[in-house]
Amino acid sequence: MRALLVDRSEICRNGFKLALQGRFDACDICEASSIDEALECMEDHGVDIVLLTLDQRIDMKDPKVILLQENAGKTPVLVVGDAVNKSYVNEMLHHNVKGFLDRSATQEVTIAAIQLVLAGGQYFPPEAHESQQTQMRSANEPSVKFAEGIGRILTPRQIEVLRAISEGKSNKAIADELGISPGTVKVHVSNLMKDLHAKNRTQAVSIANNLHLLKH
Repeated sequence: MRALLVDRSEICRNGFKLALQGRFDACDICEASSIDEALECMEDHGVDIVLLTLDQRIDMKDPKVILLQENAGKTPVLVVGDAVNKSYVNEMLHHNVKGFLDRSATQEVTIAAIQLVLAGGQYFPPEAHESQQTQMRSANEPSVKFAEGIGRILTPRQIEVLRAISEGKSNKAIADELGISPGTVKVHVSNLMKDLHAKNRTQAVSIANNLHLLKH
């Protein structure tokens, strides 16, 4: 994995760098203190994810931010900042940002959010997700997609299997409970590991709990 860290603070970049290299195998880091440097890195090397931390509240309409988004293309952009509100969430979604991380988030939540975004999902803090979900129950289809945001990459069956794993059940026990074959359970578990970028069952459950994927 190659990650682009965009942050004016060298200390903050180093913190993210240590966290990412400690969790992801063969993790290459490209560091940038400005969007201009970030664009150069993207052009020279290409990246799998962009972590954008420049100001307390990034102006998504800033021409340079828009240029960064255009150059990123399908590469997910995760914004890091100090606070998030409903209007800011709407603005980020409109500009195809894949998530928002509060600076106060723990390392485990940060890594879990990055894993989810890399797997094709979205991550916003639970409090933003919950308030937005309430507001959007009567909204249009693009807004409803956000309400589904965090768990949308997993199927209902995968959630059932993941919940059973969290209860410490074996593949055979899960198969008996769900009325499917152990081989099918094995396939679901394998897909869960891939979707959540987890190395084992324990880590998969940890990621799911951090992202509130197992809430009933």
